[in-house]
Amino acid sequence: MTTKTYERFHETVHILKLKNGMKVHILPKEDPYYTTYVELSLPYGALHLDYEVAGQQHTSPPGSAHFLEHKIFAMPDGDAFAKFSKLGVDANAMTAYNQTSYLFSASDNVMAALEHLLAMIDTPYFTKENVAQEKSIISEELKMYLDDPDVVMQNQLMTNMYKDHPIRHDIGGTLDSIEAMTPELLAELHTSFYQPANRLLVIAGKVDLKALKTFFKDYDAKFPEKLARPKPVIGKETKRVPVRRQIAKMPIGIHKLMIGIKLDAKRRPKKMQVRRELAVSMVLNMLLGPSSKMYAYLLEKELINQNFHLMTTFEQRAENIVIYAETKQINTLKGMLVTLLTEQAKVDIGKEAFERYKKVYLGQFIFALNHLETKAHLYGKYHHLGLSLFDVVDMLQDITFEDIEATLSEFKKRRMATLVFKKA
Repeated sequence: MTTKTYERFHETVHILKLKNGMKVHILPKEDPYYTTYVELSLPYGALHLDYEVAGQQHTSPPGSAHFLEHKIFAMPDGDAFAKFSKLGVDANAMTAYNQTSYLFSASDNVMAALEHLLAMIDTPYFTKENVAQEKSIISEELKMYLDDPDVVMQNQLMTNMYKDHPIRHDIGGTLDSIEAMTPELLAELHTSFYQPANRLLVIAGKVDLKALKTFFKDYDAKFPEKLARPKPVIGKETKRVPVRRQIAKMPIGIHKLMIGIKLDAKRRPKKMQVRRELAVSMVLNMLLGPSSKMYAYLLEKELINQNFHLMTTFEQRAENIVIYAETKQINTLKGMLVTLLTEQAKVDIGKEAFERYKKVYLGQFIFALNHLETKAHLYGKYHHLGLSLFDVVDMLQDITFEDIEATLSEFKKRRMATLVFKKA
């Protein structure tokens, strides 16, 4: 076990790297913390449809990572969720574009819950019957989403913005793609992506270091073989937006607008990439965040309502910003937002305003780390990117006004896609 101390943050991280390749990072907190938060994450998500293992190419249908996440909870002796409940543990799982996570929080029975979590991950149980049953469940889930105009709109915008990138597909897949799921395919994906060498386990909160060290020493002995890690393969994507404008009529109560900006997703050093993501987030909050002048003006003029929000995506070969609004004045709002992003922003954001906001953003970021779940999740996210969560704070401080100007230069009309759902 190695130990790293971050004195400025009063944080100590204990690191175990097992012989089988699994990484365990422990962030202990003393009283008054009485809860332990555990997150096991894998760098495998909805985008990883094509991959390579030991020189061999593999492919899988859209929705595979999400389907596999569901089936991991199936065990030979029943549903894994039931045992978590008996232990008094709150468990969950989620699939993102680039990551799958399994997590639980507990104040008692932590070691028993940890043992159960790893047993669940290590016991793939895929049969024709339970796979067919899951197809029915996920089909109903997808049909439910198809009735949600916001989800339909988000999926359509990605289709309009991307020609070949797998981000075009919904994380859950499609009604057709999930029919291609088989026990054999799930077993292949599990062997490739769920192997110990591909896992990061973050444990934060109240912990017994001695018990954990003994537990993982015994666990490591069960998996003496270290397998070759999979390499996701994502092809090139054009900088062009295939469909720049689309208007559709829908049975909705108010007009909906989405504006997508396709950013330049070229390969960058990891530190530069994270720094850029932080800069983009700062720019958006300064321009259109809840405390911005423009947001207040749009609300006052009733051009938007409280459902107005911003989203950013930074994935391999796919980076974008999405602005969502509900409005009675589609054309007016669209014109104001496009003008703000492509012209007015360069005037509105000055150096002094940026320096003031950076202090606010830094304070919010550090304050968020007081929440165990947020800290553990961000720790895992940045570790998969090859960085330390606590180093990211320094990177945020190093962002300059030149970084902001570089971000604004990417907001070009030719890289924008607008999608309007009009009330039928």
